[in-house]
Amino acid sequence: MFDKFEKFFKDKIVIDSKAGRADTEQRLMIATTVLFLEMAYADFEVLPEEEEHIEQTLEQFFKLSRQQITEVIEAAKQNRRERNDIWLFTNLIKENFDHSQKLWILEKLWALIYADGTVDKYEDHLIRKLSNLLGLDHGEMIQAKLNAKKEFDM
Repeated sequence: MFDKFEKFFKDKIVIDSKAGRADTEQRLMIATTVLFLEMAYADFEVLPEEEEHIEQTLEQFFKLSRQQITEVIEAAKQNRRERNDIWLFTNLIKENFDHSQKLWILEKLWALIYADGTVDKYEDHLIRKLSNLLGLDHGEMIQAKLNAKKEFDM
C-alpha cells in the first residue's frame, strides 16, 4: 500500500529528484496558481477583479505571456479538481521557494482577498492555514496583510 501512495505522490505534483528544471518550474507555477484559485473560491464567488489579480500575479512572478497564463490556470484548475489536499501544493512551494518568495505569495494572496473589498471568514481561515503550511509564522502573515491593505487604502 505504501508503494501505491509513494507512486501517486511522485506522479501527481511533488517533484521527483530526477525531474528536470522546466518540469519543476511548471509544477511550481501550477502549485502557486492552485493556491490563488483556492483563495478565490474560498468565499464561493469569483469576481472579475479576482481573476485579473491572479493573472497579474502570475505575469509578475513567473514572467508569463497571456497565453501561458491561460494554460497554467487551466492546468491548475484541473489539478485542483483532481486533488483535495492543499498540502501537496504548499509543500512543493515550501520546499522550492525561498523565504522572500513565500512572503511575496502570501502578500499577493492577501491582496486577492482584498480585491472584493471584504475579508470573508473562509478566506481568513484559509490564509491562516496556508501561512502555516508554507512555514511562515503569524507575525509574517500579519505583516503581509498590512502590506496588502496599503494597496487598497483600507
